Amino acid sequence: MHHDPARNVLHVKQTLAELAAQAGQPEDELRPLLDTARRKLLAARALRPTPFIDRTLYTGWNAMAVTAYLETARVLRLDAARDFALLTLTRLLREAWDGDAALAHVIAYPQGGLAAQQVPGTLDDYAFTVNACIDGWLASGEMKFYRTAVQLADAMIARFYDRVAGAFYDTAAPQDGAVPLGALGARRKPLQDSPTPAGNPTAVSALLRLEALSGRAEYGEIAEDTLASFAGIVEHFGLYAGSYGLALERLLLDPVQVAVVGSGPVAARLEAIAIARFAINKTVVRIAPERLVPGGIPEALAETLLQVPPPEGAEAWALVCRGRICLPPVTGAEALLEALEHAAQV
Repeated sequence: MHHDPARNVLHVKQTLAELAAQAGQPEDELRPLLDTARRKLLAARALRPTPFIDRTLYTGWNAMAVTAYLETARVLRLDAARDFALLTLTRLLREAWDGDAALAHVIAYPQGGLAAQQVPGTLDDYAFTVNACIDGWLASGEMKFYRTAVQLADAMIARFYDRVAGAFYDTAAPQDGAVPLGALGARRKPLQDSPTPAGNPTAVSALLRLEALSGRAEYGEIAEDTLASFAGIVEHFGLYAGSYGLALERLLLDPVQVAVVGSGPVAARLEAIAIARFAINKTVVRIAPERLVPGGIPEALAETLLQVPPPEGAEAWALVCRGRICLPPVTGAEALLEALEHAAQV
């Protein structure tokens, strides 16, 4: 431990090759000796009490992991990471979401521990799960994830949004006779990232993403109002307001949407090109041709895609839009790069 050299955590200080060179002995002679030492250490450790491991599955943290896995899968083209994340998201919604308006703080408790308690979800749980559902739709094309994102966003607004003073509280107002849980009895409006992204800017980002997909202006209005609520103090938070800065960029920059239609290798190449350059206000979605029907894609996306005739004879094509302005559909890599450059400069 750097602050106290007299105390240490057991660790491997040297490799076997380094130890053999220092001792002047062959590696083959040292390996059995080290194996014996490890077995003795394991036997001695087994005599001591096992440290407690919290195996509780928390909704917000799992939602953050889902988003991280899906983003990794999109960039690195890892199908296994995508499938694992979608499986996790499906379990999260099955065990924590009632399908209407209530999201639980805990997905599952460890077996053999304390009796499970139904703890209401916090702002973080709702905001991170909305983002995870949007990412789940982007990764799978399954509209159930998008519809759940909208339901969760509406529930988040109803439970946590302060329509008088603006911004979101971290917990819902307690019901009559209900006893608040511990320190959460004091409601606050989180802005500081410490150690995870704060609830308010995370909620703002989720609402702005949904506004671009659904066309519901209320989401954008609430997002702008929330950011404005902290405008006078946010500069004092410095590094700890990073998620606020990203949410502000989403608000100030017109959303750029890249829709890639197709399911073959050409579509995969167009999608990879669209994803390659990061922009906080950019959404890249790949849509199977059979989903280009009413109800098969989000409302605002349908207003543009369903009005565009696909290029004749094209195996796959892409449509780049910034705000409400869309460029002509493109079918090749070079044309897509040019369209992305044009959208970035508008």
